[in-house]
Amino acid sequence: MDFSDILSIVSSDIEEVERELEANIQSPVPLVFEISKYLLGSGGKRLRPAVLLLACGACGRLEGKERIYAASALELIHTATLLHDDVVDEAKLRRGKPSSNIVWGNKPTVLVGDFMLAKALSLIQACGDLELIKAVTDAAAKLAEGQVLEVMNANSMLEMTEEVCFGIIENKTASLLESCGSVGAILAGVDDELKHSVGQYGFNIGVAFQLTDDALDYSSTEEEFGKGVGQDLIEGKMTLPLYYSIQKGSASEQSKINEILASEEDFSEDELAFVREVVHKYKGVQLTNDMAEDYIDRAKTSISSLPDSGYKNSLNSLAEYIVERKT
Repeated sequence: MDFSDILSIVSSDIEEVERELEANIQSPVPLVFEISKYLLGSGGKRLRPAVLLLACGACGRLEGKERIYAASALELIHTATLLHDDVVDEAKLRRGKPSSNIVWGNKPTVLVGDFMLAKALSLIQACGDLELIKAVTDAAAKLAEGQVLEVMNANSMLEMTEEVCFGIIENKTASLLESCGSVGAILAGVDDELKHSVGQYGFNIGVAFQLTDDALDYSSTEEEFGKGVGQDLIEGKMTLPLYYSIQKGSASEQSKINEILASEEDFSEDELAFVREVVHKYKGVQLTNDMAEDYIDRAKTSISSLPDSGYKNSLNSLAEYIVERKT
């Protein structure tokens, strides 16, 4: 099943989210709209609004403008962090085209990210629910912590541990998707236990999504992936496919990789090829994908107590799609 089929049950709501996003990036400053539109209109899957809307429907609420406001807010927060991320990482590509920092420079890109965060908070405030505001702002804080944790460790790849790798994944990616699930449940007015369960669905698919992303960075093609393959390594990011492969490597392989990673020079093509070869040899991609599958099983288990519905079916299908995707 493809992504659009999975989301067909909320397709009209997603269209409303698109209109709300368009309305919220309008600005009397032309460059603000231009940069916002460039990224928002560049083919994002709207995964976060989809999770929120499906979770809300699965918990029994099918109507209300607050769902659209909250879904739009979480997409704006996500998009703002992409803008900030690209500046920090000095990224060249985003979704298959030059990233905003390459087109307009770092300063406007960061400031437009700030604009989007402000607009997101305005939309959340319009929902009029303090519990919802707390769920979103807590997630935004965790997301920022995850980004800082990644930056802190960018120049010390050799000291990275599995625990730190997961800390980055959980804060930087999973926290916002956890919030999407929780917010959908909050809007539906269900009890605390169910809010937690639906939030855990979001958390677990968030971890699985990032694990799959990290695996694709070593196994996909640039055309499929929409960003430079091997970009994590080039940007000094230790991810789990490489971490697990280093642990399994021979002493000579470990020594050579350590020498490559410790170098302050840009990696040569031969060095990149050697690292990829080691990851392939020790099945780092497969190990990471297997772990992603485990988190998908956890996600499906976490919503097993929800009543059967088309929305619940879509949540389960979405979980499966996350580990089957190639982009």
